[in-house]
Amino acid sequence: MKDNSKSGRIKLLPDSVALRIAAGEVIDRPFSVIRELIDNSIDAGADKIDVYVKNGGIDNIRVVDNGRGMSREDLEICCLPYSTSKINTLEDLDKLNTLGFRGEALSSISACSKLEINSKTREGSAYKLLLPKTSNDPVTETWGQEGTLIDVSNLFYSIPARKKFLKRPSAEATACRKIFVEKSLPFPDITFRFFSDNVMKSFLPVSTLKERILAAFPDLFNKQLIHEFSTEHKDFTIQIIVGDPSLKRKDRRYIQVYLNNRRISEFALVQAVEYGFSEFLPGGNYPVAFIFIKIDPSLIDFNIHPAKKEVRFQNLTEIHKSIVNSIKSFLSDFRYNYSTSIQNADPKLTQLNEFKNIAAEMGNKYTEGFRPSNTNYSNFKVSDRTFPVDLIQKSKAVDSNVSELPESRNIHYMGQIFNLFLLAEVEDKFYFIDQHAAHEKIIFNELKSKYNKIQELLVPAIFEIEGNRENSFVTDLEKYSKTGVSFEDLGAGRWQLISVPENCIGNESIIIDFVKKQKGTISDLETELYADMACKSAIKDGDVLDKITAVQLVKKTFKLENARCPHGRPVWFQVSREELFRFVGRL
Repeated sequence: MKDNSKSGRIKLLPDSVALRIAAGEVIDRPFSVIRELIDNSIDAGADKIDVYVKNGGIDNIRVVDNGRGMSREDLEICCLPYSTSKINTLEDLDKLNTLGFRGEALSSISACSKLEINSKTREGSAYKLLLPKTSNDPVTETWGQEGTLIDVSNLFYSIPARKKFLKRPSAEATACRKIFVEKSLPFPDITFRFFSDNVMKSFLPVSTLKERILAAFPDLFNKQLIHEFSTEHKDFTIQIIVGDPSLKRKDRRYIQVYLNNRRISEFALVQAVEYGFSEFLPGGNYPVAFIFIKIDPSLIDFNIHPAKKEVRFQNLTEIHKSIVNSIKSFLSDFRYNYSTSIQNADPKLTQLNEFKNIAAEMGNKYTEGFRPSNTNYSNFKVSDRTFPVDLIQKSKAVDSNVSELPESRNIHYMGQIFNLFLLAEVEDKFYFIDQHAAHEKIIFNELKSKYNKIQELLVPAIFEIEGNRENSFVTDLEKYSKTGVSFEDLGAGRWQLISVPENCIGNESIIIDFVKKQKGTISDLETELYADMACKSAIKDGDVLDKITAVQLVKKTFKLENARCPHGRPVWFQVSREELFRFVGRL
């Protein structure tokens, strides 16, 4: 007789198998349990939530809240698939204001663990639910205060294949604490506590949004270097918490975006934060930024991922531009030496630390040269070799917002070291000027302010734009045209670039990449183009300058309004007379 079990015939899976497969989509590690249970506690109106884990959550997870609680009838069905109090009809999906809605969490948890729920409503009795069942009636009367206690033990006992892939308990505990912090950030009006192996690891009392972030990361951020601002639009509002550029990091870990109180993975919005900081942070450095977006639920769709980390937007481009513009507007206040705020935070150490960071970015070989004990004064020289003076003379720092350097201000040029830094004394301050960054910014300003003839391309560059981006692109066509960048519609999402500013010939690929990805405003396009061109034209690290050329560059540098190169690198580092005296113990 033929064995139909291996014939590939379609059949219905047994409920027990189907439930465990579904559980694996929602619950894959202990932190997944915490994520779902905290969502339920918040949706229940709790203002106090405690999370306990043992052995990284592998042995036990307990979440206790003081929310509305569940009745006996609620407990009897709460762990059945698709049981939910969040929605009633299909139309409810278009106006969701809760964190959970699918009815998968408790069902999935109960399918892969031993579960106990104790819950009490304000006016009702307390009841207990035990799963797997130990009797015909899994719900019994018990005692307790208003709210819900959920105890999850022996996670994945019914799915051994999943359990053997868990990480070490310490790693699982770290992941649990991370999701705890992530869930707590958007709710500063709720008190959260996290315990690991009976030790309280985190206490987050009721506070403001900014204070919640500071409390969640107590060892990372100085309060004086964290700033808060917001912007409002017709369909959405954005609250932004950012760090000074001095808090730059080497990864995107602390660029976090929250949409209607959920953390989401939307690279376009992370990218918007990076563009906002692009003129203040060198390449490979990332800001500290927490973005909280509140939007009309009808304009988004969370129902595309089991963990609800992904979302579809109807107005992603508009939100992207708002984030970029809001951050740039805020950072426009950082003129000349943004480290003033750093000095206020710790006047004895922070400027020196900032300089060490800058020097480290330029290479360890430079850092060593600035240690007082190793200083070799023979390096402080004016080279006899000559770098073409014309390159400086032809660069005119044209900026209507820049005031001329007062004639009474005495600039004393002292020489060049490491074939990179120009040294200058101005009044009671000593400056280390990065010759490449300074010249790059001077050329960049000239390119942005100079009128360019429009050059039609002999061979237009053809490209395609995705449908959901094309509408926004069409809206910006007139703005692009005013900068000398023109396009022609070929239909079916295909376009061609037909003209560019004369000095941008050869950079067509940058323009096309920019408009396809809709990286920012028209000004951002100019910045990306001219920054690349200025970098290629500027004096390089290793070029030896004669004194006349160096002095001209120093004078033009001090006329810059924003002492940062187009890629965000500081143009100079300054040390005051008082700080130098302090460094060598004279104060």
